[in-house]
Amino acid sequence: MELLASGRASAVYALDARTVLRRSSFDTEGEVRLMRYLHVRGYPVPEVYEAEGGDMVMERLHGETLFSALVAGRLGPEDCAETMLGLLADLHCIEAPEWLAATARGIDLTGGGERAVLHLDFHPENVLVAEDGPKVIDWTNAAAGDPDIDRSVSWTIFAEVDSAAIGPAFAIGLDLMLDRIGAGLSAAVHRAGMRFREADPGLTKAELDRARARLEAVEHDAAMRAIVAE
Repeated sequence: MELLASGRASAVYALDARTVLRRSSFDTEGEVRLMRYLHVRGYPVPEVYEAEGGDMVMERLHGETLFSALVAGRLGPEDCAETMLGLLADLHCIEAPEWLAATARGIDLTGGGERAVLHLDFHPENVLVAEDGPKVIDWTNAAAGDPDIDRSVSWTIFAEVDSAAIGPAFAIGLDLMLDRIGAGLSAAVHRAGMRFREADPGLTKAELDRARARLEAVEHDAAMRAIVAE
């Protein structure tokens, strides 16, 4: 089998032109159940054909990720942010099934009591632009809760990025995407997103330090605007 991609806990292999095998070190039953739930409701996820234990045979998607298109300059930061926000808005219109947990990593995700489906790892590398439009992948972290927390987690993931390592032009685009993704989020929601990411054992200290510094800057700017408004 041809290895297409690999991560910390999963690897994706090509089976043929139409299907892939994702082999994971964990049981995917809950993830498969949610992907099928979303698929029948018209949300753009890969179709799951077979699943057992940590193995999933899924629809093979041909295309590139939003991240690849963004870094290569084939997609602008504004278009990237708008695509992400549109996909998140569509997802959050879907009521979460009763069996989908509303806590993750010890954090209550319900906020004001809402129970939308949350992805909780929504970033440009998890959106693949296929021939028939964007598809959202990697539902390992999904849970039920407040849509703003999902957007806050995405903001925090962007905030962890070392833009200098990607290129100076990307730094300007990153600031724009942070502004768009984080628009209107309260301080409490921002902190919830940060706590969720801080509980991820796979993150480095440098990533968390960048995110914390950017959140401090956002909170400082908000405090200054409040003083001026008085």
